[in-house]
Amino acid sequence: MHELETTIAAIDLGSSLIKVVSGRVARDNDIEIIGVGTSTCTGIKNGAIINIETTVKSIEEAVSNTELMSGQEIENVIINITGKTIKANNSKGVVAITNKDRTVTENEIKRVIEAAQSIRIPSDQQILHVLSREFSVDDQNNIKEPMGMTGVRLEAEVHIVTAGITTTHNLDKCIELAGLEQIDKVLSSFASSEAVLTSGEKELGTAVVDIGAGITDVVVFIDGGVAFSCTVPFGGNNITSDISIGLKTPVEAAEILKKRFGHTILGEVDPTEKIEVPATSGRTARMFLKQELVKIIEPRVREILEHVNMELEKSGNKSFLAGGIILTGGTSLLNGIDVLAEDVFKLSVGRAKPAGLIGLSERVASPEYSTAVGLIKYAARSHIHAEKKASKWIKSPQDKDNLLKRAWRWMESNI
Repeated sequence: MHELETTIAAIDLGSSLIKVVSGRVARDNDIEIIGVGTSTCTGIKNGAIINIETTVKSIEEAVSNTELMSGQEIENVIINITGKTIKANNSKGVVAITNKDRTVTENEIKRVIEAAQSIRIPSDQQILHVLSREFSVDDQNNIKEPMGMTGVRLEAEVHIVTAGITTTHNLDKCIELAGLEQIDKVLSSFASSEAVLTSGEKELGTAVVDIGAGITDVVVFIDGGVAFSCTVPFGGNNITSDISIGLKTPVEAAEILKKRFGHTILGEVDPTEKIEVPATSGRTARMFLKQELVKIIEPRVREILEHVNMELEKSGNKSFLAGGIILTGGTSLLNGIDVLAEDVFKLSVGRAKPAGLIGLSERVASPEYSTAVGLIKYAARSHIHAEKKASKWIKSPQDKDNLLKRAWRWMESNI
């Protein structure tokens, strides 16, 4: 396996922070992190662009910081997408295997996936992902790779994700105005799962719950494929807002308190321990019991987790989660959140951060970077798989755009 001829740059467009990570595929398919940059952003709320100019400036700043660290210019990027306009459904398709050998070829796989995605899409939505879950050839089920099998009927189960057209257009515009070319966009939960789940956990049945600043993204893997995904419109910013109101302190101070002293289990906090509200905006510092902070945080976190639990139960997949729940995202750093989650979900719960990296891996060794690192791994997996179909992922600078787009489009339809 040769090394990737260019860096893979990923942009995680978060509701409070924009993160840019650049990496490349090294020997043995390891992901080498070579640059990381961040920038605060007030132009995105709950996954949606609310101020294009502000968002573009934040993207430019984060990209510039990454370029300084890596020493390489960033031109092409892969980005995440999330928010209230994301919708997902499972669908089935059936086609006849009509070639003279009755053998499943790429053509049959393409046809059956096209048949499976022939569902009514609202006029204000567009397809983002069509992911194959499993195939059936005649009466043989649970097939992951039907290529070369013989039969008369091919069926496919797919997970279709759509996004609001306005949302995607605004994201596209921000990337374009920042002077970048967008290679692909990936649902945040899919990206995060690339960073924190093993193939074994996907086969076992595991849900990833990525609790970000404005949105909580959920994806469920069963038998190795995506069985369910959704977004819950609450996140860490809601907790910060509650602290700000409850303790009558500015949002900036509330965020500091949450990160420095936040806890989600009231019974685990010393009832006599005092903490200091930092002095901000002309306000003097003051002391209060830590329990007062936890009394605000615990119910809000429980509410977010209960919304997720409700979605899992409605999906009908919760009973298949032998691998339990994996929490990630910045809000998963709160002390005790795994214990609280076990109480809500009644399943085993773990917390995860990106792993299996080399290079500047310590810079992204936090749940906050799961989406960005997952985007890198998603792109790298596309590269590795595409090499089985072509001699090079990028043959020349002139071929770069078309080949990258074809590779990722094929991956979306077939993996």
